[in-house]
Amino acid sequence: MREVFARPKVVFSACLNFEPVRYNGQLIKDEFCEKLSKYVEVVKVCPEVGAGFGVPRPAIKIVFQNDEKRVIQTDMGRDVTDSIKMFSEVFLNQLKEIDGFVLKKKSPSCAIADAVAYKILRGEKIVIKTVGIFAELAMEKFPNSAFADEGRLKSYWIREHFLTRIFSSADLKSRSFNKLELVQFHESYKYLLMAHSPSLLRQLGKLVSNLKVAPMKEIVSLYSELFNKAFSVKPTLGKHYNVLQHLYSHLKEKLREKEQENMSRLLEEFSRGKISLKTIREVFRIYALNFEDNYLLNQKYLNPYPRELESEK
Repeated sequence: MREVFARPKVVFSACLNFEPVRYNGQLIKDEFCEKLSKYVEVVKVCPEVGAGFGVPRPAIKIVFQNDEKRVIQTDMGRDVTDSIKMFSEVFLNQLKEIDGFVLKKKSPSCAIADAVAYKILRGEKIVIKTVGIFAELAMEKFPNSAFADEGRLKSYWIREHFLTRIFSSADLKSRSFNKLELVQFHESYKYLLMAHSPSLLRQLGKLVSNLKVAPMKEIVSLYSELFNKAFSVKPTLGKHYNVLQHLYSHLKEKLREKEQENMSRLLEEFSRGKISLKTIREVFRIYALNFEDNYLLNQKYLNPYPRELESEK
């Protein structure tokens, strides 16, 4: 039986599969973004259209003037910074409980890192990369949310981290905890948290092991803060390998000698990047089902997000 996942609330640049609102009237087709949109609550935005610019429209560019980031319409030389900022602030202020953003790469309004910008340095015009105007304000407003663009989501490990963050965040927000439920929730996330931040896992473990130190509301608030902070840390191949070794230790005594040898080989191949995380997770899921091992079956590490979004690379 497939696990039911809370639906993350994700802001998408409207030009990514949804509406032809690019400055040239085009729509950007992206296969993964289209697939992801089926599993999340979509909030669409085009800051330039929202600011009152039409489609098609003159292209805009970022220019640094006295170290201040400004946005200029290239054809007319008109400064439209304040218009985009005003729309962005109104739009962002009305949002609630956002788990992530998927924004258009290289966009002067939406880029999370790679918008082209122009700057005068010692009398010479130089080109640098920067954050788009809307994206910069969004990152300030939602520091605990996951941010990606359609280009970065083509990278396996960036995509894996992004998906884990938004679905974990949505799961946490969907809960209303009593003491027992918080302990059970934490237990299910133990190994997924370990893959991101062992140190914050220890802090969270101490928190749930002594629930009498403060009112439950305060504990849940602190737990949520640490939980989101842990998932903001990028996992590494080494951390994943460490977690898989823990899972194998739990399972090892149930395996026959040949199965142990095969599992050791698979873990070694994973540590050298020869097989995918999806493959090794599937092996553990199969053993957990065969042995009816509820401890493993309940571990979010093996099912951090819908399997339809999993990929080999």
